[in-house]
Amino acid sequence: MDATNSFLSERVMTGRLLLEQPSGIDPHALQAFFVENKVFHAPWEPLRDDDFYELEHVRTMLIRQDVENLNGTALYLYLKRIGEDEVIGSVSLSNIIYGAFRSCFLGYRMARSETSHGYMTEAVEQVIHIAFERYRLHRIEANIMPGNHASVRLVEKLGFVQEGYSSRYLKVAGVWEGHCHFVLLNDALEHL
Repeated sequence: MDATNSFLSERVMTGRLLLEQPSGIDPHALQAFFVENKVFHAPWEPLRDDDFYELEHVRTMLIRQDVENLNGTALYLYLKRIGEDEVIGSVSLSNIIYGAFRSCFLGYRMARSETSHGYMTEAVEQVIHIAFERYRLHRIEANIMPGNHASVRLVEKLGFVQEGYSSRYLKVAGVWEGHCHFVLLNDALEHL
């Protein structure tokens, strides 16, 4: 990270959304988001123990995420509609690496009740801007199961290009699933 750049520690607003830092999230609201969307998210995520949905786990997770945000090793943000307290989604950049690599992984999830409103497109566009302009990253990677058509459409709409396929990439819902590997490059960084 260049000395002139700082890691994002504030909330960010888009046209309709507040992208909130973990430190600004009510653990009860996040717990409700996880519980209400447990079945909806299950086909796309690792198996979760019951402990994952308990308030103490949610609190601990928010603290860990806040530390990673402050250290610049990740960027976790939670989506709320402006003026509302309900958590409707999350977007993250994880495993941020600097130096010659300048890369990260993109992750996101949306409440079932809030799909098809363009909220995630709006949020991910903003996070891409932060990754490229503020963090000066060169590469954002998104690994998506081929059957997750909504996620594939989202990243393709935002300019990600499929670079390949990784078989048995991640254990999802108890099964080692293959994932399509999508990448978005920061072309402007290549000319500096």
